[in-house]
Amino acid sequence: MTTVRELEARDRLDEAAELAANLGDHRDSARLWEQACQFDRAALAALAAGDAARALDLAIRSGQPELEARASAELAKTPREAGLSAARLGDQGRHASAARLWLALGDLAAAAAAFERVGAWLDAARAHRAAGEPRRAARALEQAVDTADGSFEAHVLLGELYVEHARHDAAVRVLQKVPAQAPERARALAPLVRALAALGLSEGVRALEPELAALRVEAAPEPPAAPAEPLPDAVLFGRYRVVAEVARTPTARVVRAVDQIGGREVAVKLFSAASLRDSGRDALARFEREAVALGKLRHPAIVPLHAYFPDGPAVVLEWMAGGSLADLLEAGTISPARAAEIACAVLGALSEAHRRGILHRDIKPANVLFDGAGAAHLADFGAAHVAAAAATVTSGVIGTLAYMAPEQRAGAPASARSDIYGVGALLWHALTDAAPDEEQEFLSGDLSERARALARRLIGPEDGRPESALEARELLLAADWPTTQPARRPVSAAPTSRRLAAAGGRLTPQGSDRHHDSWLGRDVLVLPLSSPAADRARAFARAAHPALASVLCVRQAEATLWVEALGGEPVTTLDPREREALRAALTALHRSGARHGAVDAAHVRRRGGETRIAFPLDPRDEPAEADFAHLDALCPG
Repeated sequence: MTTVRELEARDRLDEAAELAANLGDHRDSARLWEQACQFDRAALAALAAGDAARALDLAIRSGQPELEARASAELAKTPREAGLSAARLGDQGRHASAARLWLALGDLAAAAAAFERVGAWLDAARAHRAAGEPRRAARALEQAVDTADGSFEAHVLLGELYVEHARHDAAVRVLQKVPAQAPERARALAPLVRALAALGLSEGVRALEPELAALRVEAAPEPPAAPAEPLPDAVLFGRYRVVAEVARTPTARVVRAVDQIGGREVAVKLFSAASLRDSGRDALARFEREAVALGKLRHPAIVPLHAYFPDGPAVVLEWMAGGSLADLLEAGTISPARAAEIACAVLGALSEAHRRGILHRDIKPANVLFDGAGAAHLADFGAAHVAAAAATVTSGVIGTLAYMAPEQRAGAPASARSDIYGVGALLWHALTDAAPDEEQEFLSGDLSERARALARRLIGPEDGRPESALEARELLLAADWPTTQPARRPVSAAPTSRRLAAAGGRLTPQGSDRHHDSWLGRDVLVLPLSSPAADRARAFARAAHPALASVLCVRQAEATLWVEALGGEPVTTLDPREREALRAALTALHRSGARHGAVDAAHVRRRGGETRIAFPLDPRDEPAEADFAHLDALCPG
């Protein structure tokens, strides 16, 4: 009888592989089929041999998607080996196959990232959406729309996503681009009708009725949502009658309303960012984070959440009739005893949040509200994040700089002690009539040295602050706080910070505009508020892109604005991913009304794996388009 080896020696590989399989030696059969370049049969033999990793490699080489999916599913049964294989496929540049293996493993985030590497934007969007990342799904779909070639699938998916998140104007724009003859038109009509109806464009809805009937499309009714401009006596979500609008920001509106079912006054906070692009996406994420955080927290010193409406989106909160701590401090001074009472209430709220693994990260006077009896409540958990995954300042400034801990300003992750610093900053403001950055003296001459030392400790170095909010609260309760309200500091008094800005103080000069800030432990550019450079810095602040140098603070008393001075190595060559990230940063800057004017090796810096664009002190007089040309010049080929 002829053996496998004899057949192999005669180069009769097909017969040798068949014989090996019949003898039960599937591993050898796979080897022989591979030598015969019959990769599909080799993959099947490898599967029969129990070698799923090798089977996947052979299936990829065969070009048969069904076989690759079968091998991926088998390999995913051993997660550790599958993860190593997926990483290896990515290193080999086979990102699409790596993505499909990540999907089989259930790692949707890794799958989406791998799909994005090969421009498979639709697949990336589906993975992001399945992972509960609507903002990233929207970004991927926007890319898919821009690169679509004859298909309108991305338009429909993006339109549906916009409608889900109440971005009806954006939904109409993208869905109207699906032509009548496109096979996706029928699917586009239902969300298009919902978006038009939500915008009050009844004529547009009626114009689509014949097409809806012809295609037998039933448009789902729009769920009750807030009107674009809630007027007095308007009813939101079927139960909240609007009394008046009480606050407005670029991303949200707050109205005072009466709950017609419960009979109590409430505050309805309505998301109102213009679109899901860039900063609008970030604002929506903050809004959703606030709802999630408040849904987990119950404490007497936290503003209670009554309801969340994702279709608005909107949150319904307890009405705080007493205003904010910012209002109170603006109106005049308060006694040290009242300041300590407010700080203790906030620390109690933080103790509960920290116990549940939630950091607030944006403690400031505007986020401390008072009820009708004057009790303090902590509000606005929009910047909240679980402690185990707290973001850093370098990924976008979170919080308000005047009350932000130095380690957060320097880019380190937030911690419980960072929130404690925020409470210390509130206390310091109440005791000195200024935020800590202004370095003013205590107003009350009756304040004991123990109380002064405790106030300094709360805003001191991170390792010297109390370990927990509960410990900080107990320390405040144990100290003596005068009940007499001190007089306000005369407006004409010269701020101490001016003296500290000189050499030997907080700032050490490093050049004409560059200084080293001992608080932040980094170099900063100090610009006069009246200079053209300060106008450019305001555009950097509006752009708020993590690849741009950060605007750190405005110091009105000195009429200066501080900008981060980037360190690191000058970059002479960019890889494609760096180029795209910096291009997005420049685009954000242009939309904010400024050009960079100095995109070159001296202003593109790489440090710690991050590549960012420094602030230009002396930009060239060129059009904004020149920024992109100079950026491209840093890319080889």
